[in-house]
Amino acid sequence: MKVAVLGAGEMGKTVIDHLTKSPYVNEIVAYDINKKQLENLSCPKILRTTTDLNNIISDNEIKLAFITSSNNAHKELTLACLNAGKAAMCEKPIANTVSDAEEIVSTAERNRSFLQIGFELRYSKLYTKVKEWIDTGLLGQIVNTHCFYVCSEFFGKKSWRIKKSLAGGMFLEKLCHYVDLPRWWIGDEVVDVFSACAPNVIDYFEIRDNYNTICKYRKGAVSQLSFMMAPAASFEGDPLRNYIDQQHGDGHCLQYFIYGTKGAAETDVFGRSIKRWQFSDSEKGMKSKLAEQLKWPAEEDHFYFHNTTDQTLDIVERVHKGLPPRTPAKDALESMRLSYAAELAGETGRIVRIDEIN
Repeated sequence: MKVAVLGAGEMGKTVIDHLTKSPYVNEIVAYDINKKQLENLSCPKILRTTTDLNNIISDNEIKLAFITSSNNAHKELTLACLNAGKAAMCEKPIANTVSDAEEIVSTAERNRSFLQIGFELRYSKLYTKVKEWIDTGLLGQIVNTHCFYVCSEFFGKKSWRIKKSLAGGMFLEKLCHYVDLPRWWIGDEVVDVFSACAPNVIDYFEIRDNYNTICKYRKGAVSQLSFMMAPAASFEGDPLRNYIDQQHGDGHCLQYFIYGTKGAAETDVFGRSIKRWQFSDSEKGMKSKLAEQLKWPAEEDHFYFHNTTDQTLDIVERVHKGLPPRTPAKDALESMRLSYAAELAGETGRIVRIDEIN
């Protein structure tokens, strides 16, 4: 199968590398408006490049396109592919506005086209294990989740990701992943959201570097995200050491605490650990015991918390076999709607109902 990658930046390079591992892909065409970006690509034998989008759109042999451009270009590129009869995988966010995102999803539905959005955490072993525990009833009904995420400023001053007009905001560029997971685990609709934001520490950001966000679900569950990007790593970055090992204990964390009626779970990226507790009753009161703890080696990091590899390979296989997306585009749209609401709540300082976002 012939596959296109639209956008030859870091994410585009990553997807191209993954595509070379697929038994279903025999040719890759990379597109970018910046010729230098294309020249910087490593060149496997099956790769060719173009700066002319029409070379992609008019090529009927290209059955699938991965949209890995800056966020502001998602709408144009994704609609062009869908209207040309191609399957599409669009990186999150779907688009920088809810109206554009809705247009993309409705176009895919109208054309009966394959469209999947890049929520690769749903493929990552750390988080699929939690989903497995929930689906088998070990945690009971999920009533509360907490995500604590503190990371260094790794975008850099020259990145498009810090520009409001290009990225759309921190939720659209990054944090949509971390509200999508609780939606997936809880399996219910979010009805309203509130975000409180402190002043930025990173003065060259056009987007916010921190969020404290609370989401209320229709059946009563609550999820909370506490995020701070400001603390820079104290190390210079040793290329011979794993970056997770270097950041562990250096003011960084990425943890979820998931609480249900029958048990609880904790995921810890920097601790390379996932735990499950089982609740029980006793004469004295409620009891809790550690039921499972799983660890993984450093070489498995990618597959546990940022599994773009299996996401890419799965999408290719689904398109090749005529199967539907693993994550329906309409479901991804609801995570994006929540993200637009969280951004609006941060800007206005008020609770935002999800049904306002249309």
